[in-house]
Amino acid sequence: MANTKQGKVFEQNWQDSYKYSDHYYMRLKDTAKWLQGSGSSFTPSNLCDAIQHTMPFLWLLELKSTKDASISFNPYIEGKSSPEEKPKNTTTNVMIKASQVKGLRQAVKHQGVIAGFVVNYREQKLKTKTKDNEVFFIHINDFWNFAVETGKSSVSREDARSIGVRIESKKLKVNYRYKINEFVDESIKKYISKGIIDKKIST
Repeated sequence: MANTKQGKVFEQNWQDSYKYSDHYYMRLKDTAKWLQGSGSSFTPSNLCDAIQHTMPFLWLLELKSTKDASISFNPYIEGKSSPEEKPKNTTTNVMIKASQVKGLRQAVKHQGVIAGFVVNYREQKLKTKTKDNEVFFIHINDFWNFAVETGKSSVSREDARSIGVRIESKKLKVNYRYKINEFVDESIKKYISKGIIDKKIST
């Protein structure tokens, strides 16, 4: 329960940070259960947690927060499993859902769409040291390449530092304020240089 509460705190801190930015942000509401004809119910899932608009780009953001060392997903094993396919006959619960990976990969095929994960590794107090609160944005294409190339089933802090864009923050009394403008500028420069987004539509 505490883990869930801390995740909500991060989501609120992230949303509040946009008050000090030049960018539009909208948190998508969690979906409610729907009834099927048989009387059974199912819960449709959102593609992502929020949308951000930074002219001329539409950002699709899925927020993940953890107190653990890594953020889990379905591993890529050729012919057997994939981050965008939920394994059959298993109850494995991963943080990054297959439907999210599949949906975000489809979304970035459209010009002007930037999509990925905002991952938060919360402060960890260990016996010999303390790991600071850290946040990164991982583009869905970089996430996919990482999953395929490494065969891993989770993204650690160190992995996120390598494949993501670090998002700087300011520690307030209790909460954090994230530097959204700087994050957006750095991300766009990075993705233009990598050819993920077209330089022509950014000017």
